[in-house]
Amino acid sequence: MKPKGLRIIVLLLLSCGAALGQTVKLGFLSHDKQTQYCDYEQITVEQNLVVTGVHFISQSGSQTCFNEPGLNGVMAGIVTKIPATSGLPVTGTVATFADNTYDQQAGYMGACGCAEFYISKLRPSTAQEIQDGVSGWALYTNFGGTAALQNFGFTTKELGNNNENSADSFDLNLR
Repeated sequence: MKPKGLRIIVLLLLSCGAALGQTVKLGFLSHDKQTQYCDYEQITVEQNLVVTGVHFISQSGSQTCFNEPGLNGVMAGIVTKIPATSGLPVTGTVATFADNTYDQQAGYMGACGCAEFYISKLRPSTAQEIQDGVSGWALYTNFGGTAALQNFGFTTKELGNNNENSADSFDLNLR
């Protein structure tokens, strides 16, 4: 196949993929309302149900998270609704997904077979939600069969403290 034909096929595939899914990038603000983490998530939702994405550990430029450039994690999960009565820190329409970042980074002390599980709103938290303490993300970690809430906070448009974002939210009509 000639390079020109291959480019056309690649462009067609990318165009079809973009038309089928919605992608959003969201940063993580800590529950203390002051600490903006330098990692961020880029998630794509297909058919209002399937979630795929990347947990970006390093940002562009000279600053990196955890001094581990190139060790981004992959994510996969689903969109669901968590009732306000659940007692969980994040409720409403959310993406729930597993993330292999910890093992990708060899667990900071060697691969452990640990699993990270995120629950994330599909849009940045509003100023009112942050003021009221309504969480936009939560991280659960499973170390050897015991899962625990590790961290939580608010979703933001800030990505690695550089304020870039490609989308504000998903428009999902889940019933």
